[in-house]
Amino acid sequence: MENYLVVAAFVIAELLGALIYFKTEDSVKRTLLTCLGLGFAIAVVLLDIIPDATEDFSAGYWLVVIGFIAMFVAGFYTKSVGKYSAVLGLAIHNIAEGVIITTEFGPISPILAVGAILHKLPEGMVSFSLLDELEDKTRFAIAALIALLIPVGAIIPISESITKPLMALSAGVILYVVGSLLITIISKYYVTEIDRGKLSKKHNLNITTLSSVAVFGAVIAWISCLMA
Repeated sequence: MENYLVVAAFVIAELLGALIYFKTEDSVKRTLLTCLGLGFAIAVVLLDIIPDATEDFSAGYWLVVIGFIAMFVAGFYTKSVGKYSAVLGLAIHNIAEGVIITTEFGPISPILAVGAILHKLPEGMVSFSLLDELEDKTRFAIAALIALLIPVGAIIPISESITKPLMALSAGVILYVVGSLLITIISKYYVTEIDRGKLSKKHNLNITTLSSVAVFGAVIAWISCLMA
């Protein structure tokens, strides 16, 4: 029973993250939330997803590389496939997380609850921000469905022989997509700052601010991995 309370805490936290992004209409604040989420996602891949996917499965490292290279090649043809693939990767991660929660987590505690909020809240923002070609209501609906995949993994027994390869492959996909997107966003404002463009002056966004927000997101991920 306690494990399902952990599942509920994870789902609520991720839904809250998507809701915060959904209710934020200011483009500048959305840019900052995006950088926070992307910095968080990179750290989660490195500190959480890859270690879980490759534990007792050394071939997982090759799948991470394959996923990364596949998205690099796909980027020459279209940008959309990379973002949707990353969202699919987050969905697979949530299913696997549901499996892990029911098999390895103990009873919920205040520390675990805080860790769940820190860990899943930014992930909801990441899912929402990656779906930027869709309407906001559709983006929120998809982000909500992704969050609800956590209890699916908790209820339906899935073998690690299936989840580990999928997690490893999705880790490479997510790492490339969120990394390249973060670089694109920061470089956009770097050029604006050099040219003293109106956008940078008006909104006070620059490479230092965006990079700092991304690093802060990575720190949150690190702390959440220690607590959850």
